[in-house]
Amino acid sequence: MASSDGPIQGMIPALPGLRVDVTAPPGTLTEGVPGGGLLAGWVLVADSEAAGGARVDPVFLSAGRAWTPDQFRATYGPQLGVVVGRG
Repeated sequence: MASSDGPIQGMIPALPGLRVDVTAPPGTLTEGVPGGGLLAGWVLVADSEAAGGARVDPVFLSAGRAWTPDQFRATYGPQLGVVVGRG
């Protein structure tokens, strides 16, 4: 997570049928890391390192709560990635 990450500026709902899968580099210990889940929406996050000063991130449901990729990585490890696809 970049040090320029800022607060969420707004959210729009996702289209039905999309989900997020959690990825990890080969050899990464993933015991205790929940998998992805349904895509709930998209958020605009302030980021001074991104073009235009903001980026759009997915919000997904996993382990009983909603997550942004930054929140998920902060909890389970910075090496994890998320991929949005059809469920």
